[in-house]
Amino acid sequence: MNRAYILKRLLLDLFYPNRCGMCGCEIPYDEYFCNTCVKLFSPAAKAVIPDVDHFTAFAVYDSFGKFFAGRFKNNSDGYAVSGAAYLIYKALVKDREIDLNGIEIITYVPMRKRDMYRRGYNQCRLIANEVAQLSDRPCVGLLKKIRDTKPQKVLKAAERPANVKGAFYCIKEKAVKGRHILIVDDISTTGSTLSEAARILKQAGAETVSAAVFAKTSFQREAEKRIQK
Repeated sequence: MNRAYILKRLLLDLFYPNRCGMCGCEIPYDEYFCNTCVKLFSPAAKAVIPDVDHFTAFAVYDSFGKFFAGRFKNNSDGYAVSGAAYLIYKALVKDREIDLNGIEIITYVPMRKRDMYRRGYNQCRLIANEVAQLSDRPCVGLLKKIRDTKPQKVLKAAERPANVKGAFYCIKEKAVKGRHILIVDDISTTGSTLSEAARILKQAGAETVSAAVFAKTSFQREAEKRIQK
């Protein structure tokens, strides 16, 4: 973990004792949640995503994961952004399939400018920036979204790849060529967005493209929702 990041957290703790982001109890300076609250997140299963060499997710996008994600997606909660980044970092360190030391650039899933202005921020960029600080790696915007897409959540799984096909463009091919890249996103459902982003980066010359997200929707849960409807 980045030493400057640790020092910042330690100094903050001297003046403002660190507290769990869920229940408010005091916790060690380098944590975001107490041992009880962090167990409320259900661990995500491994997933294979086309064009993504290695994928990891911290939690399942269940009722609790959705509640927490809402804090950084809709409420511009800075503590939730930092907490999500920290949990993604822990998942990366734990995942033996991803060599975090070998990652050269961390990037994120982009938004159209008007969508970002409407929300006020790109939560994926904010989370990626903090994952990069924790990993002591540069965070670079490598992709640009060049056309509008429908929200993936309103589409069926079979419709999602076509929805994002051709939606991204690599804006820094020289920085990409021959590099090992990590894409950070907030939530993954079918993985279509990450797959398309990885395809474009590899097309631009990336050696490997891994991906890490805060939460991954369970295919089983998605199927159950469709049956209930």
